[in-house]
Formats: sequence, structure tokens, C-alpha cells
Amino acid sequence: MGKVSPKTAMNRRIKELKAIFAGIDEDKMKLVMPSIQQAAKMEQYIESLGAQLDAIGFVEEYQNGENQYGKKESTESKAYSTMIKNYNAVVRTLLSCLPENVQPQAEDAFDQFLRERQP
Repeated sequence: MGKVSPKTAMNRRIKELKAIFAGIDEDKMKLVMPSIQQAAKMEQYIESLGAQLDAIGFVEEYQNGENQYGKKESTESKAYSTMIKNYNAVVRTLLSCLPENVQPQAEDAFDQFLRERQP
């Protein structure tokens, strides 16, 4: 079986997320839909950055001029950290839009997603 294209994977994830939010009213869904799409896109970025971190690591060496050199946090690490924080904010906002009886189940699924993607 071939590898799924990023666009197909994102569309599948959007469909999964829409199913989670199927219980909200139509007007609220219109407001939530851009955040659902953004969350799906951010998940792809997080996976990509995670793969880059596996290859490059969290620390990189630098050299500024002849005598100034050392180690610093890698660019990929900074981007990963920022993306995770932004993703968490989007997902928490989305979770707050769910009816109260559905929120605990969705939070469990969100926590499982985060555990699976720990570098």
C-alpha cells in the first residue's frame, strides 16, 4: 500500500475532527471550521518538525566570525516548540466549543494524540 499524500492525510484528519464536532449547531460550526482546518494543518507541521528533530536534534553548533562559536537550540526545535504551543491553544479553544458532555472524551483523545507524538 502506497504512502498517503499530505493533502489526503489532512482531509482525512479534517473529516475526523468534523465528526467530533458534529454535535454543535450549524452557526457555531461555521465559526469552528477554520480552526479545525488549522489544527489539521498544524498536526502535519508538528509531525514534519518532529521528523526533522529526530534527524538533526535539539542542539546545533554555530559560528559567528572567526572566534565566536558554540551551541544553541536548533531552529527546528524552536519552531517545534512554538507550533506545539499554538496547536495546544487552538485545540483547547476547539474543545471549549464542544457540549459539556462530550468534552471529557475529546480531551482524552487530544491527550492521546500528544502522547503519541512526543519526541
